[in-house]
Amino acid sequence: MKLVVERHGGFAGLKRRGERDGASLSPEQHDALRKVLEAPPAQPDTGADRFTYRLEVHDEAGARTVQVPESVMPVSLAAIATEQGTASA
Repeated sequence: MKLVVERHGGFAGLKRRGERDGASLSPEQHDALRKVLEAPPAQPDTGADRFTYRLEVHDEAGARTVQVPESVMPVSLAAIATEQGTASA
């Protein structure tokens, strides 16, 4: 499995992106990912300068993409975009 996490928005509008192999995810990250995929958030955040996260999972079932607003994004998954990611305009 491969997980791609992209963060969009915020004050400067920068995009950050990070990738992880499923084997390198912590148990906490596996659990958070499972919960997000089972019950994706229905409503985006309202307000200026909020982040939106795009989770893309590639595994034996194919590719799945979920949009997650900042207010419900698990911190352990959000860190993937900011720790390994690169900023771009």
